[in-house]
Amino acid sequence: MPSGDLISQLLALFAVLGVGVLLRALGRAGQADAAVLHRLVIDVTTPALIVTVLRRSGIGHGAWGAVAASTVALFACALAGIAVARALGLPRAAQGAAGLVGSFSNTGFLGVPVVLALYGDAGGAAGTAILVDSIVTAFLLWTFGVALAARMGGGGGGDGRGLLAVLLHPNVLSIAVGLTLHAAPIPLPVWLERALGALGSATPTLVFLALGLSLDLGSLRGRVRPLAAVAAVKLLLSPAVALGVAVALGLKRPSSEVAVLQSAMPTSMVSVIVAARYGCDGQFAAAAAVVTTLGALATLPIVVEALRRIVP
Repeated sequence: MPSGDLISQLLALFAVLGVGVLLRALGRAGQADAAVLHRLVIDVTTPALIVTVLRRSGIGHGAWGAVAASTVALFACALAGIAVARALGLPRAAQGAAGLVGSFSNTGFLGVPVVLALYGDAGGAAGTAILVDSIVTAFLLWTFGVALAARMGGGGGGDGRGLLAVLLHPNVLSIAVGLTLHAAPIPLPVWLERALGALGSATPTLVFLALGLSLDLGSLRGRVRPLAAVAAVKLLLSPAVALGVAVALGLKRPSSEVAVLQSAMPTSMVSVIVAARYGCDGQFAAAAAVVTTLGALATLPIVVEALRRIVP
């Protein structure tokens, strides 16, 4: 897909986010409506999307290289987030929050729909994005992320229930179903295939509409400088590290682009929950999620253009 088409796709998705922001500003919808959309996306449309994508294309060639590049970027930015917060004189709880929100990307709720919208089924790009989300975001968040938050926030160690919830989540179960249908292959009734396709295709629109409805600009007051610094780590350093590793590993398109795009996504909303649960600064984490989501409006098109110029 030409660079201009990629950017136009991103702009279209963020225009939907703008509709959500406008509806919230006019009082026509709000956080409660966003919560309903979030639940619909998480429990219904995203699992349908995953089954549809994996059944058709499986996991793309070079997917494990994309996982490696995204993992290196995550660990590098966790350290960078903590270091930036410490240099700015923030307390230890805020440093832990900065490490979490500066490293963990919104790869599932946002990244997978964006990759699907940009690439479709080409080269297994969406399957690679799903693998990155499952391993780099979900698994590492409930292991390394929880350990980091507990250490920096003093909230105690994890009890394994969070990781078990991830393993039993509809998205993870749908990965197993999709890969099984791809490997067998097992034919589906036409009506069921069309229903899954229709539900899955609604995911990008619903995701960006829900994000627009849930953005709370009031959370930004009084912390502009540290939030800007953490946003730079998340939106600029993270994809830069992923790109460097992808080039070093010799990854080809689309796997290399997926690794960079997933690393360039704004802060994972679940990392905000983890930060607050284990004693880190939850308000700072939530504000960072807002800043990085808005900042992605500017940085994602830049990342896309850089990919077209650098990646072979």
